[in-house]
Amino acid sequence: MDGFGDAVDGYFDVEDQLSRYLLQRADDLRSKGRDRTAAIDSREDFEAHRERVRSTLRSRIGGVPERPDELSVETTGRRRGDGYSVELLTFESRPDFHVTANCYVPDGDGPHPGILFLCGHAEPPKSDPSNQKACIELALHRFVVLIVDPIGQGERKQYRDVEIEGTTVSGGGGTFPHSYAGQKCFYAGANLARYMINDDRCALDYLHSRNDVDDDRIGVAGTSGGGVQTLYLSLLDERIDVAVPCCSISHRYERLKTGGRTHAEQAITGSVAEGIDDADLVAAMAPRPVCIGAAASDRYFPIEGVHEAVASVRRLYDIYNAGERVNLVVGDTGHCSVYELGEGVFEWLCERLGDTEHEPHDELPTLDEAELHCTPRGSVRDAYADERTIDDLIREYVAKTYPDSGTKPAADADCEYAERLRRTLTEAFVADREGCELFPRFISRTESDGVGVERVWFKTERDPDIVCTGALVTDPESATESPAVVLYERGTDELPERSEDVASLAREHGTAFVFDPRGVGAVRNRNIPVPNWADHHDGIYGTEFKLANDALLLGSSLLGMRVFDVSRAASFLRSETDAERVSFVGDGIGAYHALYAAGIARNVDRVTLRSLGPSFFELATRREAPFRPQLTAFDAVNDRDVPHVLAALDRRGVRVEREISERKTADR
Repeated sequence: MDGFGDAVDGYFDVEDQLSRYLLQRADDLRSKGRDRTAAIDSREDFEAHRERVRSTLRSRIGGVPERPDELSVETTGRRRGDGYSVELLTFESRPDFHVTANCYVPDGDGPHPGILFLCGHAEPPKSDPSNQKACIELALHRFVVLIVDPIGQGERKQYRDVEIEGTTVSGGGGTFPHSYAGQKCFYAGANLARYMINDDRCALDYLHSRNDVDDDRIGVAGTSGGGVQTLYLSLLDERIDVAVPCCSISHRYERLKTGGRTHAEQAITGSVAEGIDDADLVAAMAPRPVCIGAAASDRYFPIEGVHEAVASVRRLYDIYNAGERVNLVVGDTGHCSVYELGEGVFEWLCERLGDTEHEPHDELPTLDEAELHCTPRGSVRDAYADERTIDDLIREYVAKTYPDSGTKPAADADCEYAERLRRTLTEAFVADREGCELFPRFISRTESDGVGVERVWFKTERDPDIVCTGALVTDPESATESPAVVLYERGTDELPERSEDVASLAREHGTAFVFDPRGVGAVRNRNIPVPNWADHHDGIYGTEFKLANDALLLGSSLLGMRVFDVSRAASFLRSETDAERVSFVGDGIGAYHALYAAGIARNVDRVTLRSLGPSFFELATRREAPFRPQLTAFDAVNDRDVPHVLAALDRRGVRVEREISERKTADR
């Protein structure tokens, strides 16, 4: 029993289908966002737009936590430099959750302007030589500079002792720990950014508390991930007087076209669908001064999108007659640090906040990582006996936000619960897609193991197109009363090794339709390359990760899209067999597709779930939860988790069989 050849046996080139689909959807939404922004022509319009951007960010990250009334700060050491000193300190942004930071303090009395310096994904972050040099350069120009380790990096590593399905999540700087913790946040209806922003706001509290810092001259700067955090903080905290986001701004559509990945804390659910782009985050600062740093050859933030975003920002600033307050510094380099962008950034900061003109220093000595440690062994987890992890904070959030999550809900006697859940699932997985007439194409008919096999494909959506494939396997000796949609983790690619199982299912159900939803099996997207530093982390940072986070930005999910396709496969199967009721059989990831499609469909006979993984509650709250980008979904622990669907099916009288597959399927 064979699967499909290339390009659906030559009928349709599907290699980039899912990529094209997501890009076209993003382009359509981009046009709507541009039209909305172009219509802003008054301060009143802009204030309403800014509040919409601000409230959207707050809601999609799960709100901003309350900060401590009094910040608990411990100074653990001091390093002396020529014209400045470096204070080593820790503070608690949440109870028993410590942030490690270095504060560069210029010689002489203040008050001095203050800079909060936010690191990207470099490892180590605050002791990275380029970051040190930027802080020293500013300190020598009489700035007090506070630089902090982000969650999961430097002295705040979270997962050094965790191995998930053979993949260690502590490598790659902050990229992989952020991806892992960020995935849990998505399930909980939040975003890792909520915790990072809280750390940053507490750091800002510390700067404000210092007697040598002028509260009226506070800036924030950072590059890459630190630049994005600069945008978030400037949007949500009015205490920021100037901002310098570097290598972190370009129109989102230009970024999506590169094939680059969106980090978890930067994947704000539905932001593209809401028409919120980088330019909107920058413009929200208006009329406060902003200096945008960019690299002419940045691999992640295309320069064309940078110039387009800056033009949009300046137009909105012009509403306040403040267009000159938007500055652009472009370095002739690739993706880089604040320091590597050159003198333009430092000149601008000195002009806007400083007491002196900028005079560059040629030689800036840096210290070894250990010399800048704020804890004895370079780890907050070692230094504090009761130190909590980001997983503890996520569990706390889930318990507070959804106290009943993780339990099977009580189902009422009159099926109202099942109908409510069907509406919930339909809204989550189906409502934003328009199905089309299927027009199935049968492209081959063969016999194997005593059953007939027909390969078929059809479109579940048009403009943009989505082609799905399947093998319709029929036992002529069996009655077709409950034909089954069969969902393997690798779809029809598994047919050669699953022939016996498929034939058995065909004899049991009369007809078994082995189906490939978008991006699976014969319609799998081509592999989208990743930067060379991430090649060996394909399980966490691969093609499915890329596509899943892109779908999230559109306010959708791969899981939802595939469940929609499976529901269309059920419609095809009913039409083809004239059966009133259908069944679903799913294995591994396919078991989730089967379960949720059954929750939406009517007239379901039974559901067979083989090796169904953990509930979304477990995926969000277990420290060593498996990482499955195929299951990326926002707010899944609320009212549509696995126990909810099982309860609804039980109430509807649908028989659910749980099996453990003897065969371990490959996780992409």
